Amino acid sequence: MSGLLGERLLLTLWVGSLWAIGYIAVPTAFIHIEDATLAGNYAGQLFSIVNILGIGCGSVLLLTKIVACGQAVTTLWRFWVMIVMLALTLILSSYIQPEMSAIKQLSWQQDTVLLEQFSFLHAMGKNLYIVISLLGLALVLSTDKLPSTLETKSNGQK
Repeated sequence: MSGLLGERLLLTLWVGSLWAIGYIAVPTAFIHIEDATLAGNYAGQLFSIVNILGIGCGSVLLLTKIVACGQAVTTLWRFWVMIVMLALTLILSSYIQPEMSAIKQLSWQQDTVLLEQFSFLHAMGKNLYIVISLLGLALVLSTDKLPSTLETKSNGQK
């Protein structure tokens, strides 16, 4: 039971932060901070924090699920969804965000090629974020159907 509770807490932390930052804090920042560059930099910092949190929570969730379920873990759809979420989060944090940050260091707003690159990366990041958020929501709203041998163990029976 404590394993399930720990999973729920980590999952809620990860997915809750995705939704709170991406759909409440960042839009509010763009509404209330008049300087769009400042609001964008602030949003980037918030997304970096959410990605680090996601990588940490996702890694722990996957490891504990592997330990708890052994090879049966590959039969659980939620395991594969967590892998996809973690992989997309790694793409965001290790490729898309650094590329966007590098473009921001240049005079990107006056250069059409850089502006197009930035817009493409921004759209890609936004779409990946939406996918991660929706996959996370599916995980929060569901549970694994454990194989019968694991259910028996978790109930304390042989």
